[in-house]
Amino acid sequence: MILVVNRKSILAALLFLGGCVSMPKDQQTANLIAPPSVETSIQQGMESGFFSVGNWPEESWWEMFGSSELNALIAEALEKNPTVHSFQKRVEYARQTSKVVRSKLFPLLFFDADETWQYLSKNGLYRAFNPKIPINANLVDLTLSFTYEFDFWGKNRHLFNAALGEMKAQEAESADVDLMTTTSLAQSYFALKTNQVRKNLYEELYEVRRQILNLQNLLQEKALLSKLQPLLSEENLLESEKLIIGIEEEIAIDKHLINILMGKGPDTPLELTADLLPPSDQIALPEQLSLDLLARRPDLMAQIWRVEALAHEVGAAKADFYPNINLTAFLGLESVTYAKLLRNDSKTAGLQPAIHLPIFTAGAIRANIRAKKAQFDEAVFAYNDLLLKSASEVADLIVLLQSVLEKREDQQQIVNAAQSRCDLITLRQTSGLDNLLAQYAIQEELILKQLDDISLLYSQFLATIKLVKALGGGYLSEYNIPLRAEQHD
Repeated sequence: MILVVNRKSILAALLFLGGCVSMPKDQQTANLIAPPSVETSIQQGMESGFFSVGNWPEESWWEMFGSSELNALIAEALEKNPTVHSFQKRVEYARQTSKVVRSKLFPLLFFDADETWQYLSKNGLYRAFNPKIPINANLVDLTLSFTYEFDFWGKNRHLFNAALGEMKAQEAESADVDLMTTTSLAQSYFALKTNQVRKNLYEELYEVRRQILNLQNLLQEKALLSKLQPLLSEENLLESEKLIIGIEEEIAIDKHLINILMGKGPDTPLELTADLLPPSDQIALPEQLSLDLLARRPDLMAQIWRVEALAHEVGAAKADFYPNINLTAFLGLESVTYAKLLRNDSKTAGLQPAIHLPIFTAGAIRANIRAKKAQFDEAVFAYNDLLLKSASEVADLIVLLQSVLEKREDQQQIVNAAQSRCDLITLRQTSGLDNLLAQYAIQEELILKQLDDISLLYSQFLATIKLVKALGGGYLSEYNIPLRAEQHD
């Protein structure tokens, strides 16, 4: 009975000490902040009429634009982009590393086969005690060895969990790279498409200003106009030429970026023929956005898993205060000739228990624990900062997108009004009530207003894509969130 009680006491003591080396949950979550609320920004967005309550973005969020060209470009980018592949290999490296760390939790078996040919000295140690050993010795050794480290304090378990946390962080980072690649390509695609529209409008503007200059030169030759107006019109014409040159440069750069994101050379031919489809004027915002934002953003999940991993590293560092207990054993056959190797008297065996207990380390263990704890705290505060910035990014983009949509709604009315005036002036000119200069002037004004509308259209595309990215772009963590801020009443 006494023996049973002692065993129970020993087991209880080991469990207690094993718990002591873990980092308590309250310490892990002490400095974590809860997701900040963005409900006010969401409410204001809903009241504007440009937003509606809906689901989080889908994994293939780019399909919302209804562009088969964009769908094909992104599919190719995810397949061939070198950065995407690089981070996928980081995930694989972290996964295999965690398996290496996990192996320390199990007993390890090794088989060794050695054969040594040696010329033995007649006066050496071996033949001095046994002169019958032949001078040309052939030592054959077959050994099965066993080693096991008793993880009473949970050090190896903590290291394994830390490796798992790093693997999960790498998975989230890989998802974040996918998101950055797709959003960057979508932005470049719509920049290219809107710049192509701008180029057409700049060419129309150039032609209208050329017609104005020609007409003014004709009037000036007939002494019906001073030389001042043609000079001003010539300046405007040169400005239009500069705009065309600048937009051609932007189009070339946009094509280069799209090709690079797809893993191709910058000068690879890129032919895009589909028309530019307008984005939706109704943007969906998910319910309980603040509460679910953490699980929906890969960058936040990567950081929180690193916090979790560092918490386990603190626990592993604490285990260095306690004894390290190992057991090593071996069993094999050893002989100087093959003929005697399999005989019963050639067997060899050994058992070696070992204990390592730190007595004085000059403060190294405690300093290592404090260093790990400092790394943990740094990661927590980095997570808090990222969480605040993420919430701010969502709120800012809701406000920005609302502003862009309101401006574009007004701008479209301005363009329609200018178009009506242009039609009226054209009718008056054909009826002899206005001259060509008035018609060209209103055409120039209409084109400039259309250019403002295209700029706002690109801003709408850009803000929509950024909002999708800020909402995680369809990402959803497949793991439960390891750490959450404590909720205080």
